[in-house]
Amino acid sequence: MSIEITDDAVEVLRRSLELGNVGEGGGVRLRGARGLGGGFDIQVELADGPLDGEQVVEKAGVKVFVDPEVTSTIPNAVVALEPQHETIVVRPAD
Repeated sequence: MSIEITDDAVEVLRRSLELGNVGEGGGVRLRGARGLGGGFDIQVELADGPLDGEQVVEKAGVKVFVDPEVTSTIPNAVVALEPQHETIVVRPAD
């Protein structure tokens, strides 16, 4: 189980953390949620620190706190930038 973060995603996440005034120990949380139809959604939110059981991944000073549900559903995930809308996406590695 691994999480990769692309360089473009790091830059967008860094800007979000700065705009959100998140402190030095904070980062971005990836939280998994099952939908009513059985699908799986990943919420991206600013966080002051990791919760118990979350994996902490750091790249270029940006911390990402990953819910265990995310890594169990997408074992080799990539956090990337969807360039058309400049949104963060989490997808399986190629």
